Amino acid sequence: MWKATFVVFCWGLLTVEGDISELDNFKDQDPIRIGAFNIQIFGETKFEKPEVAQELVKILSRYDIVLVQEIRDSSQTYIYKLVEKLNNETRSDEPFSLVVSARLGRSTSKEQYAFLYRKKYVNTVEVYQYEDPLDLFQRPPYAAKFHSDVLDTMHEFGIIGLHTSPEDAFIEINALSVVYAEVERRFKTPHILIAGDLNADCSYLSRTKMKELSIRNDTSYKWLIDDYQDTTVSGTNCAYDRFIIKENTWPDIIPDSVQVFHYESEHLLTKEVALAVSDHYPIEMELRGKCNRAILQTYTPLFSIAVEDDRVIPSTDLSYIRYIYQKTSERIPQWSAQVYKIGTRMNYVIATRTNVDIAKAIEEIFLFYEAFQRKVLSLESIASLRKLLNEFKCFREPHIMYCMNTTPLSVVDLAVTCTLVDPLTCKIDVTRRLS
Repeated sequence: MWKATFVVFCWGLLTVEGDISELDNFKDQDPIRIGAFNIQIFGETKFEKPEVAQELVKILSRYDIVLVQEIRDSSQTYIYKLVEKLNNETRSDEPFSLVVSARLGRSTSKEQYAFLYRKKYVNTVEVYQYEDPLDLFQRPPYAAKFHSDVLDTMHEFGIIGLHTSPEDAFIEINALSVVYAEVERRFKTPHILIAGDLNADCSYLSRTKMKELSIRNDTSYKWLIDDYQDTTVSGTNCAYDRFIIKENTWPDIIPDSVQVFHYESEHLLTKEVALAVSDHYPIEMELRGKCNRAILQTYTPLFSIAVEDDRVIPSTDLSYIRYIYQKTSERIPQWSAQVYKIGTRMNYVIATRTNVDIAKAIEEIFLFYEAFQRKVLSLESIASLRKLLNEFKCFREPHIMYCMNTTPLSVVDLAVTCTLVDPLTCKIDVTRRLS
């Protein structure tokens, strides 16, 4: 039998005098979430369906900034009514404000873009309606520049919203690098995000045509929603909705936060209700808030997994435990060993191996197991350790907490501890330092 423990330790903890509320002074700022959502023919008809309106409130309330597309409302009132409903029913202490484009489109079926944003965290500095001198866009991009005092490094950034015409998706996406350059020039910031329903997949943009896009061939651009992701609610599997940035210009994006929000499954909706809301899922990302880096200097956090082997090693095999400190340098020189005493009595021995790539941790433990004739550890305990390391994602991911300066590789320390007095038992520890 074996048992495992998963522990988080912190060394050198900061001490704070006074009321416990003073600890709030040391908090990191919470991240902000950005979304882009094509609400499919949003207007009076959709808003007046209570179940649909309520679901829209639930979805939009997730965000601190959200680009809403496909507003088709000739009265130009229902996006304001939706925001009013949002502010009355959710996070009333963090109300949304909004900026809205003119009604755009070559046909009578015109659309508007809107940016909803929480002024508690961000403010609009300016907006820009792309002038489209070559008349390439059915609904020319609409951009907003934001300022924030809560983000870690990106205090100003711009978002370009676009809903392409499905039939002209290639032409419109191919022109985005020109739009990007113009918005970057006007907003005077390198932090520019292209967001929206680009119809960038399936029948509207084949993989062959995708390879011909200038913004795709230019390796300085990074597409954050992968081609294999599905942003559609219907039975298709298409990555229509996208985020595009230039490489290394959005340092505050939290790793693994870019995703498609599948509200149908998250909110346990029927397919009928989900499709009544939209035929698109929102896409989203999170930006890290201000990090209290001073506090990071005051402690060394680490994660540790311990697997304890409950089996008792026969006393006749005590010599193998002694070999750990007697012959480690001979049998397994990458490891070091030390004996710990209580008074003059040897109590236990610890063998350690430091700075091991997590991918090789089990291999290193197995080499130790072989070096001491399979006497001090069991295959079961090593197998259990492997299972735990595979399931605890934090041991493999480079980033655990976004305000911690974690190492680029997942490097761990290994330890095998065995008692030198009855009952003779051993355990394995795997520890990862986070800073």
